[in-house]
Formats: sequence, C-alpha cells, structure tokens
Amino acid sequence: MDNFTMQRTLFLAVCLTPVCFINPQSAIRNPQSQDPPKSEIILTESIRLSTNLVVIDAQALDRKTGRIVNGLKAADFELYEDGVRQEISHFSQDGLALSVILLMDLSGSVSPVLKEIQSGALLALQRLKENDEVAVIAFSSDTQLVQDFTLDRKLIVEKIGHIEKTSVIGQGTSLFEGLRDAAVHMNKASNPMSRRAIIAVTDNVAWEYHFSGLSEKEVADAIFESGSMVCGLVVEGAMTGTEKIFNWNRPGADIYRRRMTVDPFAAQTGGEVIKSDKTEVNARLALLIDHLRTRYTLGFISKKEQSDGNFRRISLALTPEARKRLGDVVIRTKQGYYARPQKQNSSTSK
Repeated sequence: MDNFTMQRTLFLAVCLTPVCFINPQSAIRNPQSQDPPKSEIILTESIRLSTNLVVIDAQALDRKTGRIVNGLKAADFELYEDGVRQEISHFSQDGLALSVILLMDLSGSVSPVLKEIQSGALLALQRLKENDEVAVIAFSSDTQLVQDFTLDRKLIVEKIGHIEKTSVIGQGTSLFEGLRDAAVHMNKASNPMSRRAIIAVTDNVAWEYHFSGLSEKEVADAIFESGSMVCGLVVEGAMTGTEKIFNWNRPGADIYRRRMTVDPFAAQTGGEVIKSDKTEVNARLALLIDHLRTRYTLGFISKKEQSDGNFRRISLALTPEARKRLGDVVIRTKQGYYARPQKQNSSTSK
C-alpha cells in the first residue's frame, strides 16, 4: 500500500509468516531492564488473528513522582475510539520487539556531544533485547542514513563514532525533514509487528521561515502512518542557553520565522521529552530506553467495520476503580491512527 498504517492485519498461526508491505520510497540519502510483571493476556509475535487489529503503546506514570507504574492489567484501562468504547482484546508489557531510529542532530551546537554519546552508547543500547533493532539517521540541513536497521549494537556505536564524517554535518537544523524522513524509513523495519520509536537527539533549537518547508501536519501524518512514537533527548548546550536569554518573555515568537521542536510530535504519539546536559546524555538515553521497555501494548478490533482512510481519535485512561487504587496516574499514548485499507499479497490472503 502507499502508506504504512498503524492498523495491522494478523492471522492465526503458531509461527510468524512474512508479511509484505509496499513502502514509500525513502527521502534519505544512503551513503556508504528488568522483566515486567506477567499479564493475563499476552500479545506476542506468534499470535495472529483473522481480523484487523489496531495496536497502540502506552506509558503509565505517577504524576507526583514521575515514576513508571508497572503491573497494570487490561482491566485497569478503558479505551475509546472516536468516543466509542472498545474492547481490549490483547495486552502485554514489553511483549513485542522494538524498532528504534536514533535521529542525530549534527548542527554545530550538538556535534560536540557526539563523542560523549559514542563513548557510552553501548552501555545504553545494552538495555535493549536481543531482537530489538536500531538504525541511525543524521540530520542538519539535510538527512542521511548512517546505519540501516541492525541487531549489532557494536556496529551502531562504531557508526556513531564516525558520524561527523557524514556529508550532512554543518549549519542548519532541518528538524521537520529529519523527523519525516525517519518516519518514512521506519517502514523498512524488518519486523512488521514491532513497536516503533524515533529518538531525536537534538538541542531542540530549530527555526525556519514561515510558509517554507514541511508543515507540522505533514510531519505528524508521516509519523502516524509509520506507526512510530517520537521521543526527544534534548541536549542543552550554548544555543539553548542563549535562546532562553533572548526569548524568555516570548518563547517561539518571531515575525519572520517559526520555531520547530520535537515536543508536539512526542505529545501526539505518546512519547516523552527528556532534557540532559552533555555530561549525562548517555544516562538519559539509557533512561529513555528503559521507559520504552516498560510501556504497555494494547490491541483492539475497531467497532467501525469500514477502513475509510480517515483519522480516528484514541483516548486511553485508567478505569475509575484503578484510579481509586493507584491515585493520580498519567497515561501517555498516541492520539489516533489512520484507518487505511490493508493490502495483502497472495501468501497472506488465503
């Protein structure tokens, strides 16, 4: 199909059979924790159902402490699509593999941190499971694929160590293009059942002239289509401090330019943004990965039979009983998905 949808077709089988997707051509230039508690309904890569299953990720946080809330069950959640309550048919915590894209900002204010990241990235990446795959994309004024999806953690660290040799390093921070291209490339993840995360390592200081480049909606649509969640590891450097001084009373205001950040995309997809200075960037990256590992996966079969291609709003919250038991808990999840018709090849349409 023309666009990768978050709605995935699953079929009953003991082993995972290949599923072919027709992906849009990537715009990227290509050069040379701990185990979660058991759940009562387990969604694994070997489970397939003879209908359309909508899969979403969710994070549960204690509002006061910010700590992860583990051990929840499907019965603790209530899920709505376009205002209609849905039955949660599948549920797990850290039950599916991860496909992660590290989107590295190579603008002048962030590049000094790259060696710091390379020196400790292996330790952070070891938080991933064996079947979790990682890719690396660099961006500044342009985007470039540094390393395609791989299970080899040492190869990822090696490529990060040589990332300053890529041709795109320099002036400018085309954040929107970087996020869009990462979302498009996510369609090449090897596992069609994986949970998908784009981690943007950036100073979050990006400006562009009004009415030029991609719109926020265009970027968000590409991210939703890919089924990705966006997280931001915001490295606060000299540019971040300077901007705070000059824009303290009018954040983001400029008559000629617009401010671009990862924040709206993290909010729309249920991701999170963590700030860091250069001395703790690897510890914060490890924290982000730990948070990805503790997220819940929920699956439901939409009560709307027709895949009309429209955007469907999702609302996820704790039940009144769970709120009474757990207190004030924040649930982060994506705001919706596009209900695209699913096309299958002959090997999967029997």
